[in-house]
Amino acid sequence: MSPYNSKFRIKDLYQFNRYKFCDSFVEDGHILIVLKRTSKTGKCPVCEKRCNNIHKRRLRKIRDLDIVQSKVFIEFTQYDICCSCGYDGVEELDFVESYSRYSKRFEEKVFILCTKMCIKDVAKEMRIGWEATKNIDKEYAKKYLVDLDKISPKQIGVDEVAYEKGHKYITVVRDVDLGKVIWTGKDRKKETLNTFFSKLGIEKCQEIVSAVVDMWDPFISSIQENTKAQIIFDKFHIAKKINEALDKVRRNEFSKADSLERKNMKHKRFLILSRRKNLELDKKEILAQLLEQNENLYTAYILKEQILDIFDETDCRTGIKRFEKWFENVFQSGLNQFDDVVKTIKNYFYGIINYFNNRLTNAQSEGFNNKINVIRRRAYGFRDLDYFMLKIVQACGLNNQNIP
Repeated sequence: MSPYNSKFRIKDLYQFNRYKFCDSFVEDGHILIVLKRTSKTGKCPVCEKRCNNIHKRRLRKIRDLDIVQSKVFIEFTQYDICCSCGYDGVEELDFVESYSRYSKRFEEKVFILCTKMCIKDVAKEMRIGWEATKNIDKEYAKKYLVDLDKISPKQIGVDEVAYEKGHKYITVVRDVDLGKVIWTGKDRKKETLNTFFSKLGIEKCQEIVSAVVDMWDPFISSIQENTKAQIIFDKFHIAKKINEALDKVRRNEFSKADSLERKNMKHKRFLILSRRKNLELDKKEILAQLLEQNENLYTAYILKEQILDIFDETDCRTGIKRFEKWFENVFQSGLNQFDDVVKTIKNYFYGIINYFNNRLTNAQSEGFNNKINVIRRRAYGFRDLDYFMLKIVQACGLNNQNIP
């Protein structure tokens, strides 16, 4: 073991409360920093008072941030104390957790890197194990997690995201006003959302004035039982069902078309499902030529455009009248692919009409879903579902540093 010649340049990095820099060495290619205690008492983590009843002295060695690509370890003595408040255990230190193998600043760097990189790459960068990296990230994600008792949502959005094949979902609740995810739960059952409302509390549940949700009966039932919120069905969910019906018409017409018509229809799915007002001029011309060649496809496309235009209405009464007219148009068209859409809209009409009064959607949820998919790909799949849900809140939700 040989002295490390540049200790006068690094000693200021290791001045912690109740400790001071003592010495440094190069040991097996690593840098060892030795700290000396400056106090003969320990701090109780419960009452935060000084305690001089020391019944054990532990020699600890922890990993700290690297210096010039060399691993750094800190060696120090920690007390086991017996406080008058009744606490009997390890004293509290400001630079390391009680039983951690790493300094707090080392763990914080791991946590920050895990928000930008996959666990495998962070483990390689910090030169620690994959499991250790995940455990650090998980614990810090919990630490920054905001409890529901600090949040009072007035408008919520409820959505689900698939985390694995086989219809396995996570329920995601967001605060519409804050634009943040505030809770996640396993499955998309009524009981799942009931758990959220139970944790939020009866008083805060009664303060929720509106809830944006897909037409999923378990969610609707839970919202109705636990709140007085006005239920609003997401217009994008309606648009999705309309596009599915239009795509069925497209596939049906494609199967009946001759070779020339098939050639013209091929690779045009995106054009057909897009709103005409969002297309560039050359795309509009291509679409017009395609629709001219097929009457059923043209009719289906017009039905799609009509109903999406209805959601641009600013007056609720006008919107209702246009819906009624649209139902007639569907019936007269004879396109049975739209029958299920009409049935769905009529069954959930109350929530669709509420959209005209509130103009709330789950558009933010779609943005969150993209982030969630990135998280899932970055982790190459999550076997630890609790960890995955923590990562969702970490990326899309509130933390203790950005509470309004």
